[in-house]
Amino acid sequence: MGLWDSWIAMGLVSAAVWGMSCVIDVCFVGEGIYRKPADGPLIAGLTCIVPLFLIDGREQALDVDPEVAVVALVAGLCYILHIYFYFKALFALNDATNAEIFNTLSVLFVPLLAFVLLGEVLMPLHYVAIGVAIIGIVVLVWFQLSKLTWQVAGFLGISVLFISLVMVMQAWVLQHVDYPAAVWLFSSAAFFGVVFLLMIRSGLRQRVIQICKRFGALLVVVQLLEIGAVLGSQRATDVSPSVSLVALIECSLPVFVMAFSWILLGASRHCRIIDMDGIRSALATQTNAYPSKLFSLAMIIGAIFLVRP
Repeated sequence: MGLWDSWIAMGLVSAAVWGMSCVIDVCFVGEGIYRKPADGPLIAGLTCIVPLFLIDGREQALDVDPEVAVVALVAGLCYILHIYFYFKALFALNDATNAEIFNTLSVLFVPLLAFVLLGEVLMPLHYVAIGVAIIGIVVLVWFQLSKLTWQVAGFLGISVLFISLVMVMQAWVLQHVDYPAAVWLFSSAAFFGVVFLLMIRSGLRQRVIQICKRFGALLVVVQLLEIGAVLGSQRATDVSPSVSLVALIECSLPVFVMAFSWILLGASRHCRIIDMDGIRSALATQTNAYPSKLFSLAMIIGAIFLVRP
């Protein structure tokens, strides 16, 4: 079975790619490339035009049932809202590792939403694995609470809810349509939703134009990483036995964020092209209570091994 047809491999690749993009987002915020929380989701939404050209799902998308199409479109809008509230928190925190630790709480919300909305029931061992991962994540979250205000925690909580809804809604859509059609509808909603905002808000439009003029090529690379991670996650959902198990696999994201942070930190000592203060600040927080954090990450990795076929 190839990479494209392995839900575990696709889930891990998606988490790794998203982890890299999260580290770069910290650089963007720290360096002032993104100056407002709306900058990130606006650029991300515009990048969603890429799947519309690369994925041949237009004809299939136009033939799906209206109910399915609406759910897929709402999922695309929820994705933009997830990014917006993530950046709202990131601007206050500027620490992708800690921010994404909260987003991995989707492993708690997704099984609940999947049970209520999809009627999904897993094997007992799978619930054990999810429980182990939740314990590991809760321990990680516990060590970050002192750094958060109630406002930041609220932003992160809303971000988690939206990404959980995205995963469950797309899982439902993928039960009714093929992957290309689901992606085409999802990407259309994200892209045209942002285009509509830019049409009615001249200030946002001017801001996006300025960002693209200054950092266009860099933004293209980063946003392709992010959209690739999202579509990889949806592919994992498409071929997996359960969207809840995909959420479990993607709990590995903080591991990748920290790993890439260390790699870029090491590279910064030999290459002074950009200021790495944002990354250094994020890494400094990881040295506190590191034995407990490593134990928590080991629990998450162990939980992932429990669901291997």
